[in-house]
Amino acid sequence: MFVCTEDWFFHSHFLPLVKAAKRIEGVQIVLATTTNGKHVEIERLGVRIIPVDFDRASMRFLSAGRLTRQLYGVFQREKPDLIHFIALKPIVIGGLAAARIASKSATAYHLTGQGLFIVSKKVRHQKLKSVFLRLLTWYLRRPNSYLFLENPDDGEMLGKYGKVPRNRMSILGGAGVDADHFTALPVSQNKPLRLAFVGRLVWSKGVDVLIEALDLLKADGLHVALDLYGEPDADNPRSLTTEQLYEWNRREDVIWQGRSENVVEVWRDADIAVVPSRGGEGMPRAMLEAASCARPLIVTDVPGCRHFVRDGEEGYVVPPEDPAALAGAITKMVENENLRLKMGKAARQHVLKGFTERHVVANVASVYSNLLKR
Repeated sequence: MFVCTEDWFFHSHFLPLVKAAKRIEGVQIVLATTTNGKHVEIERLGVRIIPVDFDRASMRFLSAGRLTRQLYGVFQREKPDLIHFIALKPIVIGGLAAARIASKSATAYHLTGQGLFIVSKKVRHQKLKSVFLRLLTWYLRRPNSYLFLENPDDGEMLGKYGKVPRNRMSILGGAGVDADHFTALPVSQNKPLRLAFVGRLVWSKGVDVLIEALDLLKADGLHVALDLYGEPDADNPRSLTTEQLYEWNRREDVIWQGRSENVVEVWRDADIAVVPSRGGEGMPRAMLEAASCARPLIVTDVPGCRHFVRDGEEGYVVPPEDPAALAGAITKMVENENLRLKMGKAARQHVLKGFTERHVVANVASVYSNLLKR
């Protein structure tokens, strides 16, 4: 059984986990999630959906209590052999429910980043982060438990809150990229060159910093175009507003393209991928997809991003919330075509060495097999 906040999130990021589960003989696969439009596609893969009311925008006590009871009922009824919790809220709430069940379900906890809790300076959020991560280390005391991470920084962070058994954790190459689908693309003939951002349009992604960098480039007489792909997230308290996006869209150098259903075409049209994150990432999928398409990367020095991009090889790594540094990296790429080509090829090769869907499926399938033998 997979437990994930929303079906669209599972569909966009975690279908390789279904392939890993299908390597188990006689397996039945269930997904407990909030259904928001992708459940039909998931069911076509042979996955049974159990609707669960994840209120992703809330961590209120009463809401968390209702969800814990709901998941406890699901686990008692289904009696899963293995439960794989994906992302922090399912880990925390689902872990509490799993601790109460009488059956000896194996548990896998998949930390996909720490989101708002890593970038927020609010005392309340920092206290919640401490509680949540201590809970996770407590869950991992069970001998039939396992931890998946997407970057080493999250492992070091978690180690500050409790002991994490090294023999029961591994770092995945994100959610895995299909390198045959996201294949190396030819260089565009764009004039001016086009930057692209793909992701949720929320404050933590740093799009506002990228807009400031464009202003600096324009002041220096360097003209580039920026395509923004994504939508605001109503469940995120720091979502960008449609009014802000429409305002940026009125600029000559920015086009808000909305959500893309064909990300390969995004990178066919773009020259440079920019990930100006403030942090909280696991391993940004959009970054890996761009790299697999042989696009050079400009990312910030935050967990996940710095784990993949080596400064000066696959692209540039700049400090977060630093529009001047971001503008400088863009300028160096724009002014050197050979450098862009070299970095794009290096990015593609880096993906092939450990960040593909094949790598993730093999790793996860091996863990599933070992957990079910215990």
